[in-house]
Amino acid sequence: MDRLDTPRVHRLLASPVGGLFETAPFETLSLRRLPGQFAVRRARAAADVSLGAGPAAFLREADAPPAPHLHDRVEAALAEFAEIRERHEDVAERWEAAFWGDDDSTPDERVALERERRRADAAHARPGDAFGFLVDDHLVPSVAFDVPPPDDARERWAHELAEPERLYGFADSTVTESLPRVSRSKTVFGPGTVEYRLRFATPSLHVGDTAEARVYEPEDAVDELSTVVFFSGLGSLGDRLGYWPEEEAVGRRLARRGYRVVLPDAPWHGRREPLGSYAGEPYLARGPVGHFELYGAAAQEAGVLVEWARSEGAPAVAVGGLSLGGIVALHVAGRCGHWPESMRPDLAAPVAAAGSVTQLLTGSRLVSLLGEDDALTAAGWTGDDLNEFAPLLNPPAKPSLSPERILACYGARDDVAPAASFESLLRRWDVPRRNLVRWDRGHVGTAARLARDDEFQRLLTAELDRLAAANRRAERAAADDGDEDADAAETTT
Repeated sequence: MDRLDTPRVHRLLASPVGGLFETAPFETLSLRRLPGQFAVRRARAAADVSLGAGPAAFLREADAPPAPHLHDRVEAALAEFAEIRERHEDVAERWEAAFWGDDDSTPDERVALERERRRADAAHARPGDAFGFLVDDHLVPSVAFDVPPPDDARERWAHELAEPERLYGFADSTVTESLPRVSRSKTVFGPGTVEYRLRFATPSLHVGDTAEARVYEPEDAVDELSTVVFFSGLGSLGDRLGYWPEEEAVGRRLARRGYRVVLPDAPWHGRREPLGSYAGEPYLARGPVGHFELYGAAAQEAGVLVEWARSEGAPAVAVGGLSLGGIVALHVAGRCGHWPESMRPDLAAPVAAAGSVTQLLTGSRLVSLLGEDDALTAAGWTGDDLNEFAPLLNPPAKPSLSPERILACYGARDDVAPAASFESLLRRWDVPRRNLVRWDRGHVGTAARLARDDEFQRLLTAELDRLAAANRRAERAAADDGDEDADAAETTT
């Protein structure tokens, strides 16, 4: 039987040579390259909506200045990209029919189609060869900023500022009766895993699309699988790429150990990328509003996935995430107390997160590299304005989960999601020191260490096992009490 493989790049990362990915020089190189990589994605997103309209229309859509002297090269690049997109759309249509439609397909056929789909998706999502010259000439920006003025944001979000649970909560305690139906695709076999995707209508009123997630289970799965819901970081393309670090570091690694792992596409990421934008761009382009819109929607979607996992028999459920995904996990940990009980996780596991988004927007190395700080200033945002929106941007002052049920991992030298702000939040939340994994790394180094080392994953699964056992004991005790009450009632009768 054919199955998906562990990519060679992950085997390299896990080898002794992979230690280079944790070093400060590699961190510096990676962050310096990121604006250019995002600019290529910006050009591709512009091409998606301007093919056939000519070079001038493409440059306007890319937020680039007119460049008549480059029209011939732009025309050639667009022609090359048109072929890439045509292949991508053809494979996507066949993949959709095989995994979600009524078409009959064998497991081996689906594995072959999944490989083909990832290759076509990756070529479409990151066509560096086609548009690289525009980035080299600094014509295409990293982000097409469209920051709303602070006064407009105040007026639009006045009710949510007064009551943040309007953004992060659910309408009432009967919400589970009207939750969106979660659909499941057909499966493929991975390296010791069974994998499939989930879809459901997002409960968020501010995003309004279809939420998607990829699920990993052990090949010999049992009915009761403790589950980890884990969000990826900014700009994640998810399984649109051949190699997705969280897939190997969390998804497949834990599934082979007997757990179910759900890796959601955050709003505007992965397979939820909006036409005309690249993965994560709306989050950046419309900051700070785009930030809390994503946090609110992703937190609500996490609640849906927790409830789904419990309906599948999960004895314990954790919600975690890396970087941007870690901020989502902090919001879940801080706000789930207002949710129906079946939607609250047992555990939160943020990695390399920012404890204060208002501080991140003024003091992050990445924010500066991408020019978001300048865009905010140009739109009229001040530090006081950002602090006014802190109730929506930042996790609450106190968590809804017990501090003992919060595990955290971070790099002491992180200046992307500043370590000091994360440490400050964890102290205010009284998270025990034994629940913290602290590495002497930067942001990129922490992500690489998570992929190379399983220290944090072992802490997470040990705590999941403990909570699963406690939950099973509580269920048995409740069942025994129910039996005793029934016997007493029968005797009395």
